[in-house]
Amino acid sequence: MAVSADSGSIAFETGGTRIDWAAAQAPKMAGSVCGDGYLLRRAGSRLMVALADGVGSGQGAQAAANACLEALATVSASSIAEVFETAHERVLGTRGAALAVALIDPELAAVEWAAVGDVEGVICALPPDSEGSSAILQKGGTLGVQFPGVLPQIQPFPPNHILVLASDGVSRRFRDALPSARMPPQEWVASCLATYGKDHDDRTVLALSHQRRSP
Repeated sequence: MAVSADSGSIAFETGGTRIDWAAAQAPKMAGSVCGDGYLLRRAGSRLMVALADGVGSGQGAQAAANACLEALATVSASSIAEVFETAHERVLGTRGAALAVALIDPELAAVEWAAVGDVEGVICALPPDSEGSSAILQKGGTLGVQFPGVLPQIQPFPPNHILVLASDGVSRRFRDALPSARMPPQEWVASCLATYGKDHDDRTVLALSHQRRSP
């Protein structure tokens, strides 16, 4: 399995926190392109995070996912509904794509998120302070083909919590092995993809950990 991975850390002055993130993805076939794509972008005091899954696989799927993310690279982040509407318009004429978007506000310790199509999203506390988890609300449809609107939610996302987005090339059973405080995001995404990735599909997992910055 040809896996590509990336990671980083984004500091926020307000609240003295940071977002540690990591992503791992692999195409359906070795030597082919991946039809999934992701984006992290600072938008004022918030961080926009997106995962797009182009329909099918190969170059057509990649083109749809890229068109979706190109729209998000410049769109205003004031309204998550407008974010999806802009992405839908940009993807018209392509195969279409599923999309999840999370707007993280470290100052408010909250995230506003929504999804269209089969893209998973989970927020959970890191042990030993585990308080269960909350999942993104998915609306059926395909951007660029059929856009039924979104169901945005605002969820708490305080420090010592992690947010995970995964394309449908990752089995939903990944929820049975969510990250722990002892495993950095880059190690967990690699392990998750190796354990729960489906060999017959493009697959991507993206994890973001909200942490307090060291004094």
